[in-house]
Amino acid sequence: MATKKYKYRHTEIYHGVRIDIKANTTKELAEKIQKKKRKIDRTTVSPSMTLSAFGRMYLDTYKREVVSASWYQDMLTILDKKMVASIGDKQVSRIQPIEVQAFLNSCSHLSESYVHKIFILTKQIFHQAYRNGLTVSDFSEDLQQPRGVKATPGRSLTSDETDALLAVIKDTPDELFLRIILQCGCRPGEVVALTWRDVDLDAGILNVSKAMKKDGFIALPKTDSGNRQIPIPDDLLHLLRERAGDPLALVCPKQRGGYHTKSSLRKMWDRVQNGLDAQLGSNSAPLHVARPPMRMYDLRHTYCTNLEKAGVPINIASRLMGHSDISVTSKIYTHASGEALEMARDLINGHGSPVEKTV
Repeated sequence: MATKKYKYRHTEIYHGVRIDIKANTTKELAEKIQKKKRKIDRTTVSPSMTLSAFGRMYLDTYKREVVSASWYQDMLTILDKKMVASIGDKQVSRIQPIEVQAFLNSCSHLSESYVHKIFILTKQIFHQAYRNGLTVSDFSEDLQQPRGVKATPGRSLTSDETDALLAVIKDTPDELFLRIILQCGCRPGEVVALTWRDVDLDAGILNVSKAMKKDGFIALPKTDSGNRQIPIPDDLLHLLRERAGDPLALVCPKQRGGYHTKSSLRKMWDRVQNGLDAQLGSNSAPLHVARPPMRMYDLRHTYCTNLEKAGVPINIASRLMGHSDISVTSKIYTHASGEALEMARDLINGHGSPVEKTV
């Protein structure tokens, strides 16, 4: 009888035990690996295991094969730099529920989204500790999530701010980078990763298929919605044609070449802010005080609200923005501008209505 052949195979030594897994799909392979590791864990977890050791075993068993590399590293950071640093590297069996809740409360100065990530991971680790017999009760369900700090809401630029921005960046090394965000709605990390083969100058289309992640690496989008084609406005297309380079070259490299970093993007935006202060601010006021705060990401918000003003249906706008959920787009659309409100007023009053009045 012929031996059945599999497309994928994975071998490793896990806690001193050799595993050899075969499967026909990557999903099936990951599921089989997890199942095998769980089985080994049930026989290798020591009652005296420390929080650090058990946490790493949990992440290696349940997370490494199913989450992105950057998110896996984030979880390791939460475990080592937050959880263990706060509670201490004690035996899991000796950690009291009140200590875990106190750790969570100490994270309340962080952003809401990050607090939520810490909370979920903490619950998962201690729930698994109970299932492995390291705690006498499953207190993970009694843990409470702290509020965290609300993120500053994004906003769209006014017409005057947009004009001032374009004047400040004109003919500077920052112009192309920021205009792609403003006129194509790309995320800054997506612009960092753009190469000239992503720009179809004949069709006037920008192909977005990768981005710089928080860890500084270039990777594929988290969801399929991140892969998208965006029409390039004529004036921006003209600028792109002027500056076109080799297919594999970066569209917007640093001044000295290479990918932008968090630091170089921050310096870029500081330069722009200083220029905007000169254009829009007060000579006697400190930097950025004489006008509402503005972030680089607000250029992307502006693109979205400009789509609304142009009458682009929200489902199309969501696709162009690369949102995985249309509700995200709707939150930006509902930041109605003064111009949009006046347009609504005219339509309500019958001025400029596409529907002819009947007598």
